Amino acid sequence: MLGRMRVALKFMTVGVLLGVILAPRSGAETRHEITDWVGSMTKGMLGGSSQ
Repeated sequence: MLGRMRVALKFMTVGVLLGVILAPRSGAETRHEITDWVGSMTKGMLGGSSQ
C-alpha cells in the first residue's frame, strides 16, 4: 500500500509541475493563485473558514 501511495504522490507531483509550467498565466499570477489556494486549504484543515 505504501508503494502505491508513493507512485500516486509522484504522479501528482509531476502533474502539478507540468500544470504550473504550462499555465497560461504569468509567474506572479500563478504564485499568487498557489498562495491563495494553500492559505485556504490550511484554514480549512485548521477549522477556519474556507473562503
